[in-house]
Amino acid sequence: MKNETLAEKINQTLEELWLLLEAKERTYTNFQLNNQQYTLLTLIIRHPSSTPTALAEKMNITKSAISQQLVKLEIEGYIYRKQLPEDKRTFSVELGEKGLLYKKEMERFMQQVSEKYYASLSPEELTNFLSALQKLTKVIDKL
Repeated sequence: MKNETLAEKINQTLEELWLLLEAKERTYTNFQLNNQQYTLLTLIIRHPSSTPTALAEKMNITKSAISQQLVKLEIEGYIYRKQLPEDKRTFSVELGEKGLLYKKEMERFMQQVSEKYYASLSPEELTNFLSALQKLTKVIDKL
């Protein structure tokens, strides 16, 4: 197989895997969120107390777009804004009651996924796969 074809197949497989995981997650958690809101909540879980500016940078979208989604998530009770003591003009984004529920559901889903990984792949295969994905991430980040 040619290198270009192989790289294309890898990209397609990663996209398919991401779409499959996202669809399974949505079915499992049953929250009514759009793609940006799912991504935003995931970032807030992984990076607690982030500012809207930091979240916008991580998602590579404007602060205005983040603000719109944060307002919607706040109205629904997924997040709340907490003023930073060192700068009264800035606030961090924290998980609200629904956000904490979402986090618990995500953790349960990820536990099920992990169990499937370990049932189907050896620890060595998983380690090699993780290493390859980390290398690919660094390559793509340098583009």
